[in-house]
Amino acid sequence: MRSPAKAQSASLVDPTSIESRASFGVGTELLVRRRPPGSVSLSHGQREHMLMCSVGSPVDGNPVRSVLRTGKGRREWQSCPQGHVTFVPSGFPLEWDWSYRSHSVHLTMLPTFLAEIGAGFEKQHGEGPRLTPLFRVFDHGLNSLLYQLRQEVPGDEIGKDLVTSSLLQLIAVRLYRLSKASLVSIEHERSAGGFSEHDCRRSIEILNDRLDEKIALAELAAEFNLSPFHFARVFKRVTGFPPHEYQLQLRIARARELLCRQPGKTIADIACELGFSDESHFRRHFRRIVGTTPGQFRLQQ
Repeated sequence: MRSPAKAQSASLVDPTSIESRASFGVGTELLVRRRPPGSVSLSHGQREHMLMCSVGSPVDGNPVRSVLRTGKGRREWQSCPQGHVTFVPSGFPLEWDWSYRSHSVHLTMLPTFLAEIGAGFEKQHGEGPRLTPLFRVFDHGLNSLLYQLRQEVPGDEIGKDLVTSSLLQLIAVRLYRLSKASLVSIEHERSAGGFSEHDCRRSIEILNDRLDEKIALAELAAEFNLSPFHFARVFKRVTGFPPHEYQLQLRIARARELLCRQPGKTIADIACELGFSDESHFRRHFRRIVGTTPGQFRLQQ
């Protein structure tokens, strides 16, 4: 049995990496972190639930590698996280090594905060929802909610407390929904017609590694010995997006990183680098997904 007394607070895990922090007074805290290549070992996990979103990971030419070890096994990635979210429940032991400089936003939540939200579901549905770890999930909903929460921190606008409280509750609901979907996926991993969780991760890696290309659906489907129609159907069932739209989401996540980290690059340069047909095409999709123009987004950083 894990010992909660030995679990560390998130603020005590690599405290020198914390660039800024903000507390919302309901057992939640937002931490912005920048980390050089390194590792974290949490044999008893953290005291709080932790939701992490990658803001960007600059590529410096060195090999990219990230290795996660938990009681359920080992996972390895050969690409930087870009807009992906990770959720680690309280007391969940893990070891994580990475070879790149990371920039991420962490939302820590005391177990009591999510438990109170979950209790409301139990009264409504007759059973309490479960939370499960989520690793490198590209979820536009959570990404957007965390971005909005971060934007509320420095200001003092009318209704700020109401906005942050609403965003925190929406984040909690989204976590419970994603956990439920993940549990269903684990129990029926191959129920989507032979498209496993591993296949899904592999297809996302292909889309991420070739962001500047318009990959033909037939080419992507052939990687998994599926017809284009069947691949598109099961991919959307697993991820919530058609393959083309999912790659657009990945491109926009990368664009947000470039806008923040490389001010010398023009918007037209970024559009070209990420495979958009022109700057107008890039602006249109960026505004649709992020809710603001690339130029406005850069000014807000």
